[in-house]
Amino acid sequence: MLEHFKGDEVFVKKILDYQFQALHHQRMILTPFYNPHEQDIVKSVIGKELKVESFGGFVNAESQRMIICPDFYMIDKEDFEIKVVEIVYHQQFGRIKHKDILGALMNLGIKRECIGDIDDGERCFFACTQQTYPYIIQTLKQIKKAKVRLVECHEDIEIVHDFTSRSFILSSMRLDKIVSAMFKVSRQLASDAIRSGHVKVNYKIVEEVSYLCHNSDMISFKHHGRVKIVDENRQTRQGNYVVSGYFYK
Repeated sequence: MLEHFKGDEVFVKKILDYQFQALHHQRMILTPFYNPHEQDIVKSVIGKELKVESFGGFVNAESQRMIICPDFYMIDKEDFEIKVVEIVYHQQFGRIKHKDILGALMNLGIKRECIGDIDDGERCFFACTQQTYPYIIQTLKQIKKAKVRLVECHEDIEIVHDFTSRSFILSSMRLDKIVSAMFKVSRQLASDAIRSGHVKVNYKIVEEVSYLCHNSDMISFKHHGRVKIVDENRQTRQGNYVVSGYFYK
């Protein structure tokens, strides 16, 4: 099986262990928050032998915790042990953004897998595991220059992503060329970033500069942001590709 998950072997071994525990010990296994790529691996590895359900605390959550268990278990939202927290603050020092919230949480020494989605709209929210919630509430008092108050949220909050779009003309769909064009960096810098593991395609690190991207691929460039590629299905007279980049705000 591992040969089908190149680059994800360690993660797959962990999921196989979860599968063994759930199947042979009739246990309910609750995972940390997983990104969509990891969620797809879980579903593929577990197959139909066991029940697999997921929840991220928000409507349309990207990062979700997963439960792996025998079919006879009845699962509800409380079983996922997720807390959704609202960040209340005054905006005289400016608005708090996603990176500010994530940075503040990471500075507390919390593992990334314990934090789910972060919403930095008109109101700010984040999801976290129930186990880390008391520590976060007690210790997170300031983000950037703003004093913050954390309040547990019981509303159904929907994650709605806001995009800006731009058109690009590319000679090929190679990853290095796309990163260079869409993030306005040199080809050399783009290649170095890819080889250093700073670029992800569909939430998975890709270190091959000549990797060919496809329509609807999501590219993340560390410290630069994320963009979704949309192939416009047309070419210039010179045979170059016309694509749109949908950039997450």
